[in-house]
Amino acid sequence: MMVAIVAGLGMLMMAAPSPIIKGLTTIRWGTKSSGTTTGTNIAGAILKKVTHSTRGGEPTLIEDGEGYTAAVVLIHDGDTLSFTCVDDTAITWPAKGDVAQYKVPGWAVAKGFLVVDNNADLERKREGERVIKAEYFVALDPLT
Repeated sequence: MMVAIVAGLGMLMMAAPSPIIKGLTTIRWGTKSSGTTTGTNIAGAILKKVTHSTRGGEPTLIEDGEGYTAAVVLIHDGDTLSFTCVDDTAITWPAKGDVAQYKVPGWAVAKGFLVVDNNADLERKREGERVIKAEYFVALDPLT
C-alpha cells in the first residue's frame, strides 16, 4: 500500500461556490437570490424553500342587463410567504404575532408581514427545520 503525504501547502483560499448557468441565464437558482430576508430578522438563515402566494384574486363577474359578463373584477387582498429554513439556534426567529419586513421576489421594497405561524420540524438523522408563515394585508399597509 502506498501512502502519499502532502505538506507545506499552507492555507488555500477558495471563492464562494456559485452555479454556472448556460443558456437561459435569467432563471432564478436556489433560495439565496430570493432577497426575501435581506435586512430582516431572519437574515443569515439558510433558506431551504420559499413559497409565495396571493390571497384573493377570485374573479367577481358583473353581468349586464341580458346576463352576459360585462366586467370582471379581481381583488388582491394580500400575500402569503412561507419559509422553510435550517433551524439555527444562533438566530432569533420571529414569534407569532410579530411584524417582520419581507421582500417578495419581484417586489421593489419590503413590506410589513404579520407572522402567523412559526414551527419547528425535527426528525432523526436530519437537520432541524423552522417553518415560518407570514401574511401581508393590502388594507393594513403599513402594518406596525
